[in-house]
Amino acid sequence: MRIERPRMRNEFTPAPMALVPSGSFAFDLYTFFSVSVLLFATNVGAADPKFVGSSSCAAAACHGGLAGHKVIGSEFPLWAARDPHAQAYSVLLTDLSKQMAARLKLSNKTAHESAECLNCHSPATAAKESTLTGHAPLAGVDCEQCHGAAEHWLTPHRRKDWKQLSPDVKQRLGFKNLSDVLTRATLCTDCHVGGPGRDVNHDLLAAGHPRLFFELSTFHANWPKHWPRKTDDSKHPVPDAKPNDPPGSLFEAKLWAVGQVVTAQRSLELLSRRATHDRTWPEFAEWNCFACHHDLESDSWWQLPNRQKQPHDALSWNSWPYAMLEPLARQTYGPEFRGSASPISGTLRLRLRFTTLRPPAPNIAAEAAAAAKSLRAWAMTLNQAEPTEAQKLFSPEALKSLRESLVGNEGQQLVARDWDSATQVFLAINALRYAEKGARGGLDSADEAQVQAVLDSMRKSLDFQNGYRGPRQSELRELKTLLIAPP
Repeated sequence: MRIERPRMRNEFTPAPMALVPSGSFAFDLYTFFSVSVLLFATNVGAADPKFVGSSSCAAAACHGGLAGHKVIGSEFPLWAARDPHAQAYSVLLTDLSKQMAARLKLSNKTAHESAECLNCHSPATAAKESTLTGHAPLAGVDCEQCHGAAEHWLTPHRRKDWKQLSPDVKQRLGFKNLSDVLTRATLCTDCHVGGPGRDVNHDLLAAGHPRLFFELSTFHANWPKHWPRKTDDSKHPVPDAKPNDPPGSLFEAKLWAVGQVVTAQRSLELLSRRATHDRTWPEFAEWNCFACHHDLESDSWWQLPNRQKQPHDALSWNSWPYAMLEPLARQTYGPEFRGSASPISGTLRLRLRFTTLRPPAPNIAAEAAAAAKSLRAWAMTLNQAEPTEAQKLFSPEALKSLRESLVGNEGQQLVARDWDSATQVFLAINALRYAEKGARGGLDSADEAQVQAVLDSMRKSLDFQNGYRGPRQSELRELKTLLIAPP
């Protein structure tokens, strides 16, 4: 049964063909539609567009069909059945969420009614949004949370000429261009890294909230897709590929590189905001967890080999968002990757600030904001790489060189630093393996087997052991030995 949706006040109904002028002034219906949409998009008001409601996507004739193994036409049921975002609201009703709400004394007594939780778990609910029909949007992170409120683009996107419209025109209609890697990374990090009203700080962690370990390419690989996988590859072809080369794509390479830089950028922006509100400074979530949370047995992770040479109160910065910046910058800028012209120079200076428990908040706020601005510019460069730059940064040879550096001296230094850095090495080797495979159109079977053997051994060493601790320093030394021989 087909459900007729209410007519929208901005809906465009094409004139019958008999009413379209003929002769020298004639133009086809689709051209008329494209011009109309462009003019409408140009005159869209400054007010935020309204939600239509994801149920409008669920009709069998639209995205709600059951097309067997096909994806096109079945996007809504695939999202509802498989995507964790569909259950983002329901987790607020669990016993753990109730316990956290009680410990935190939230603005409302329950997690599913408190903005502190809803801002990420159900943003439309937090903002008390309503659809054009007056009904509340679906609870959770639904279609319009990612693709944009659909008031202005719902009807145009059903037309045949929708695909011919430029991303800028679609954006003016409120549609988010998720085929753009930078847009996708920025959207994901809104919640998975945090921002205003979305800060998973030490209070939330202590109450029981999981720590945010976000790495875009890994999350993306594990995320159940409700769109054809080949769509992403087709939007990011290898530039100037030779006719006889296997089809290649830069999507996986961009996803890892841009994802790393944007995650660091958003982390710095969050740091700047935390330091600005100095009443709650210092924010303990900015430091390495193992500085305080460790067992008391000898040779534990936190007891670094050179600890006796450090000040008694020396601490270390949370390295998860920043561990891969140096290898990526070295690959991009060469020996000068730490110089003043490098986009990571400000981040490197900030690391030194966190060797004490109370670095000066005003300095941290200003320096973090400036460092984030540099990283944002770098992310844009990586995302919009011209053919010559893309061939240099994302060629199979460059990706293999970066991967091998992480299985050599550079990887050894990172592994010896802390668990976060070591795990980022593991994830990066895996991501770069797939990036190289995508750019090359395939990977040598022997090379693939060697990479997989390294990853299997690393995973065993990085697994948390029984008890309240991470891997021991002795286990790290075993991992360091493993990394000496490149695959």
